[in-house]
Amino acid sequence: MRIFFVSALVASLMVFNACNSDDGGYVATDDDEPINTPLTFETNLSEMGIYAGLLSNLTPAANVHLFDLNSRLFTDYAHKQRLIRMPEGTAMQYNGNSLLPLFPDNTIITKTFYYFLDETNPSLGKKIIETRVLIKTEGTWKIGNYKWNEAQTEAVYTDNGSQVDISYLDMNGENQTIDYVIPSNDDCITCHNVDNVKVPIGPKLRNMNFNPMNGTVNQNQLNYFILNDLLEGIADASSITVLPDWTDGVNFDIFERGRAYMDINCAHCHQPGGIVPPGFLLDFRLETPFETTGIYSHRGQIESRIQSLVPTYLMPQIGRSVVHDEGVAMMLEYLQAIED
Repeated sequence: MRIFFVSALVASLMVFNACNSDDGGYVATDDDEPINTPLTFETNLSEMGIYAGLLSNLTPAANVHLFDLNSRLFTDYAHKQRLIRMPEGTAMQYNGNSLLPLFPDNTIITKTFYYFLDETNPSLGKKIIETRVLIKTEGTWKIGNYKWNEAQTEAVYTDNGSQVDISYLDMNGENQTIDYVIPSNDDCITCHNVDNVKVPIGPKLRNMNFNPMNGTVNQNQLNYFILNDLLEGIADASSITVLPDWTDGVNFDIFERGRAYMDINCAHCHQPGGIVPPGFLLDFRLETPFETTGIYSHRGQIESRIQSLVPTYLMPQIGRSVVHDEGVAMMLEYLQAIED
């Protein structure tokens, strides 16, 4: 939710500490010189040092920063809160392109999935399902997941997948039910995998290069990171490309929106080195020239799979149990446009 980033800015949460510690995840030596200690997944989410106060309020700790994406991955209409924490005195490093920056060791990236009980009145509360956690240690990303209990008082680490039955009122006041599937650790690795290396999916610089705020604070997200020493190696966001917002039909045309949707929803698997079903080796990355993506020659399959609910055939296969009506409508328009 974009409002979370506003809260982070207003509160000026500038200090990064590491998990489950008040000293930034460092251990003092006999000379009182800190040494970096690799982070691990604790049993309970409350032990990870990500949240402050009542856990179900999802209030970031004073060492944690909220961020958002210009175009978002669809997951059965769930809301998502994205957080990042880096050790004190470190920052993301510009990598010379608009893709993933270089993250320091002991970085934590989290994404928490939840539903409002009533979309027309969020004050009535929410149902929190899971918090997915990426930890970078010794140059390698590790993936973990925490499932929230029914009382919403704690989330416990698990490698196993499961199903949670969700019921909520949508913006039209109509009851919606979702058979929400929490992925197993193997499922997570399937998506976060390029050439057998685990990587984040969302926080590419071009995905974060926009103004996510509504209110008195009005600032480009990357420039906020730069000005607050959270992103180094670049002076401002002007040289970074922008991932189009697939929902924005005013500022982006249908060709831009279609490619953006496929980039964020499909390209983590459909790219060289990704894990995809046999015979569907396509390249849906935004930077790939259209002629070499395979989109045109496979447009019939794409149209069919994004509307399917048949296991092993629907796309994406992980994270979706219902049809994304708005996304499908836009994609059908896009697939028609590339034929004209």
